[in-house]
Amino acid sequence: MGLLPIAIGVGLMAAAIVVSSTRSRSDGDLDWSNYSVGLSATAALLVLTLGTMILGSGRGREELVTWPGVVGILGAATMLGIGLEDIDGSDDWLAYLVGGVVVVLAVVGYAAVRRGAFVITAIAGLGAIYAQLSDDVILDIGNDDDWAIIGAATVAAFVLGITALGWLLPSRALSGIVMGIVGVIGLNGILLALAVSQFFDGLFGGGDDYYDYSSTEQTYTPPKPPDYDNDVYIILAIVAVLTLLWALAASLEGNPGFTVLAIVMPAIAVPSATFVLAVEHPTWWGSGLAVGGGLILGAVGLKGLLSRDKT
Repeated sequence: MGLLPIAIGVGLMAAAIVVSSTRSRSDGDLDWSNYSVGLSATAALLVLTLGTMILGSGRGREELVTWPGVVGILGAATMLGIGLEDIDGSDDWLAYLVGGVVVVLAVVGYAAVRRGAFVITAIAGLGAIYAQLSDDVILDIGNDDDWAIIGAATVAAFVLGITALGWLLPSRALSGIVMGIVGVIGLNGILLALAVSQFFDGLFGGGDDYYDYSSTEQTYTPPKPPDYDNDVYIILAIVAVLTLLWALAASLEGNPGFTVLAIVMPAIAVPSATFVLAVEHPTWWGSGLAVGGGLILGAVGLKGLLSRDKT
């Protein structure tokens, strides 16, 4: 059985689920006519997946378990979330339930065919759980001024934790690279948020106005924008740790995806940091980075030449 009909069929079923999910609560109330379409498509995909797990064989079995299974799992999570979202207090537990269902079903699928698509699906479920946990617990730690540091640490902990867990599986490279992409987007997103915040604080002021009434002449001190230097340096330290780990993973696994992550992360994060720090002499930053990179590459090149001479 070819992958072409499977891809087209699953794509059409996925489209039906998306249409259902976007229309089921378009007016606030649950529209059962639209909702039932999504439920039916999801159920059909999961039944097909389960039946193929039990009765199928060969290459066709893997494809029929993987792609209908992944879309069916995501469809089940979507339908579950839509159906239960109007229950009182669901904001406190619904993400845990939906994420847990995704993780459990993805683990079952991975146990059946050992395909990386189920690993990515499980990561999505864990991400939903972790996001809710962060909102409930982690983000309440510290002061409001520490939001960037807490956010960066939260992203880094998720990236490192899932990467370490996925490293135990044969699909370690896939899960590691996916989490690396999450880390690059997350940390640079926080740096971008700091830059935007600093820009608007500079325009409108980031503190309280101060009037001095102690003298006969009233003096006005404009508010100072918040200082994000400490936040940026801590984020850069996290960036450095992740970059080193990805470079090490590239050395161990030989997968170019880790190499790309190790290159892209500092290439984006460091320039973004210089904007937040309002660096007055970016030439020094650029020169220092160029010299550091040149020395490392020069040492590698010299080692290669010496090894060649010995042979």
